[in-house]
Amino acid sequence: MDVIRVHAPSEAHGRRLVEAVGGSFSASLDGGAPGSIVELRLDEETAAKLVVLFDALGQWLADGDLAACPVRFGDRSYTLLAASADGRPNDPADFLLERTIQLQVALDSRVLIEQAKGILAERHAISVDAAFERLRAEARSRRMKLHELAAGVVATVGA
Repeated sequence: MDVIRVHAPSEAHGRRLVEAVGGSFSASLDGGAPGSIVELRLDEETAAKLVVLFDALGQWLADGDLAACPVRFGDRSYTLLAASADGRPNDPADFLLERTIQLQVALDSRVLIEQAKGILAERHAISVDAAFERLRAEARSRRMKLHELAAGVVATVGA
């Protein structure tokens, strides 16, 4: 029988995990400082299938130079993190910081695009959708990134 070891940040979290899996798996808690390890025991067939699946997903992430990918299973959504190059466990805080930075950059870009759409719509007395189509077409014809062209449009206000 194979074992999945889940590193819980505290003994209380470990106890909650043991309770959460209930009778679905054989589970035991090995408390210690600074955290606890919960051992989930699987039958050999299930364990072998999980190893093959996670090895394939890990290889796919590594081959594509991907840090993470969203995974949906039924109505559940998870984020699978790639293994670190040095074999150390991933730090979820590092992952969340990276994602936060990426989302902030995307939000800043989107704000510029929205402002440019409004400026163009007002200047040319067209709808916001038509302004976006013009902005997008112009960015393509100039081979520019949309947010760079939008920044140029926004910079013309008050100039």
